[in-house]
Amino acid sequence: MNLNVIYYIVAQPHDKGARVMADISLTVRLLMALSGLTGLTAFILANFILKKHAEMRLTTGLIQIAANSFVFSSWLGGFLQATPYTFWRYFALVGFLFPLATASVTFVRVILPAIKCRRRK
Repeated sequence: MNLNVIYYIVAQPHDKGARVMADISLTVRLLMALSGLTGLTAFILANFILKKHAEMRLTTGLIQIAANSFVFSSWLGGFLQATPYTFWRYFALVGFLFPLATASVTFVRVILPAIKCRRRK
């Protein structure tokens, strides 16, 4: 393969792969990364790390549900800005459906047992 061909594939602005990610603005991409990290951290804290601390689990579970609304809205913005039928559109689709799954898991594993435990007392 010729080096000119490689340069043409990688660096040309009219290349579809280079243009697709540019459709999602930099601000939305940064919000997507920040919200994804926040949501994943809160999910891991609520479901795995704070397993033995019952009084903190309910609080972190509710914080995780609140963080998921931030994740959902920022990834939905990326999904709406992405070019249709591209990899980044499907990537953002998974990114804004993922918080629904993690919120459901947190609700079943953390919040419902904490509410049941508090009602028994």
